[in-house]
Parts: sequence; structure tokens; C-alpha cells
Amino acid sequence: MLREIACKTLVGRGKENYSFQKNIFINEYISKTLGCWIINLKYETEIKGKKVILKGSFDIQIWYAENNNQKSEVYVETVEFLEDINIGYRDVKTLNDVIYPAVYINKYPTCVSMDLKDNKEIDLKIEALFYIEVFQEAVVVVDCKEDYQEELSLEEEIALNVNPKYIENKDEN
Repeated sequence: MLREIACKTLVGRGKENYSFQKNIFINEYISKTLGCWIINLKYETEIKGKKVILKGSFDIQIWYAENNNQKSEVYVETVEFLEDINIGYRDVKTLNDVIYPAVYINKYPTCVSMDLKDNKEIDLKIEALFYIEVFQEAVVVVDCKEDYQEELSLEEEIALNVNPKYIENKDEN
């Protein structure tokens, strides 16, 4: 027997490999770069029809040495991003057009390469990985067993499973 149940269910998934190139110009003479940190990730989703848009920002902090390694400074910049996420939808009978997205961050934004050029320009490559799941109210068809039996009472189970001639059969051996 098949039954239809109305519930919120997973109707689509998407994945975004975010890759970002950034050139930063600093007015001081840089001796060397010492490190780069990506912090303060903030994001939200927007729904436009069946499209999911991931909008957010993060801070880049670059630690560098100047004046022939005599002094160190930190450069800070906030970067905003806007990404259209490709969602693969299942063919499900939905009740309405309201979409509930859920974002999972598999890899937080990190600086994967940092190159110093001409002692004033720093080239950065930043990568992240986001997974998006989309839920909707939909009708799900469930197969129910028709041959379901109620549990037996203790007396009925004993009558079915106990051999009353057990002792007689044992004495014959």
C-alpha cells in the first residue's frame, strides 16, 4: 500500500568551489610577507525563483615586514562576495514555492598562495568550499507493508514454540 505524506524534504543540492584572486598594493617598501589570515566570515542566502545566491564577506589580514625587517605591520581589508549557486533539483511534487536553503561550509576561506612582487604588490589566492541543500514542502510517497501482523500474546507464542512432547522424546534416546 502506498501512502502520500506532506513534509519538508530535501529537493536539491549544490556545491560551490569559491576561488578568489586579489592584488593588494601597499605604499611602504615590503621586505617580506610573514602571513595571511582570513577571518570574520559572514554570509546569507537570497532566493530568486529557484536560484540560490550566496552573499557575504570576510576580512583579509596580511602580516608583513618593512624597513629591511626592522618593523612589522598588519594590512586589513574586508572583501565582499556574491556567488550564484548551481542547484540540481529532484523531480518532486511540491506544495508551494517556498525554498528553505541550508549552507554547510566544508572548507573555510583560506589563503592558498601569497606572492610578493616589486616589494609593494602582494598577489593572493583564496579558496573556500560551500555545500548548499534546498528543502521544500513536498508530497512524498511511502510504501507501507500490507502483511503486518500484530504481536502474539505470551500464551500464543508459547503454544507455537514449545514442544509438549520434549521430555517424552528425550527419554526414548
